[in-house]
Amino acid sequence: MNVEILLLMLLTAVTLLGYMVAINTHGAARLTVSYFLATIILAGTVWATVQYVNTDINAKKNEELKSLELEKQKAEDQMKSREQQYSAAMRQSKEHMAAATRLNAMLQSANALATFMINTDLRDMSTDLDGLMARSVDTKKKCDQLSADFDKTKMTDTLFMESASIVKDGLKQLTEASQYYYLYFKAEDSAQEELRERIMRQKAKIAAETLQKAGSLITSLTSQ
Repeated sequence: MNVEILLLMLLTAVTLLGYMVAINTHGAARLTVSYFLATIILAGTVWATVQYVNTDINAKKNEELKSLELEKQKAEDQMKSREQQYSAAMRQSKEHMAAATRLNAMLQSANALATFMINTDLRDMSTDLDGLMARSVDTKKKCDQLSADFDKTKMTDTLFMESASIVKDGLKQLTEASQYYYLYFKAEDSAQEELRERIMRQKAKIAAETLQKAGSLITSLTSQ
């Protein structure tokens, strides 16, 4: 029981006591004064009671308002958290797509070069030696440039780290194949030509298989 209730009980007792005194008072003047004082005490008691009740109601309202504010803040925080998660997911998805696009573009060019070296006719009678040599030089330049472009590309997306590593291995084989393609026309005899041709086609085939593996892995990762 708190102090306010005790004070209200005391005021009520004083009010009752005042009216008891007034009832037992004799004489018109004394009776009037006694009832007047008792009424004033009653009014004070009623006022104090009303104030106490209102204070209690206001306290409950304040508590309810605080509770509503907390629930509102919690809902806003949850919504903000969901929006941040959604934004992060969208940003990550865009980063994944951008990384996949870059890798697939390089794979497409690398596969075209690998396929060309696997199938090219090194003894094409419809083209003169200068034309054949120029073709090998152009292929080597393209392979070297592709490998250099890949090395300059900063792969920060952890999702494609393994894929990028496989692409790098494939490009290494492709570059070496183009080197033997170029050296084929520098051979001193037919035996050296055959050896360089065989190594060129083997490395080009390994490059194609490695790049195909990387492409399949990228496709599976982007489809998840």
